Amino acid sequence: MATRAKIHIARREEGVSFSEIPSKVIVSIYSHWDGYPEGLGVQLAEYFDGKVVTNGLGGRDDYNLFNGMGCLAASLIAELKDGPGNVYIEDPECPHSWIDYEYYIWGDDAKDIWISIFDGSECIFVGRPLQLLDKYS
Repeated sequence: MATRAKIHIARREEGVSFSEIPSKVIVSIYSHWDGYPEGLGVQLAEYFDGKVVTNGLGGRDDYNLFNGMGCLAASLIAELKDGPGNVYIEDPECPHSWIDYEYYIWGDDAKDIWISIFDGSECIFVGRPLQLLDKYS
């Protein structure tokens, strides 16, 4: 049985709590299988742990950074997509039915990446990737 999830990429904004659903996201990604925190949540945390969002590359360690939020979103899609099916880009304005979990990946230039997990309307996790790994792996 599928455990469906949506992953939303959101820019960190003043006054918006990580435990709230933001009114605006950059992109939404639908994942059909293994969307539970011990599956997709751990996969997301492993991918984002130790990485940062920057504004420009400038000869730094390109493996552990994203050149802005668009780069973060594109890199995540490349990481998750391994063939036809399972992972899809979706219109953030059009809700998908039968979603078990929703993940929000929060970031911005020179700020830590945070992850929020919602089970329906209830926020069940807020923290940095390493904290997610500590809780669910």
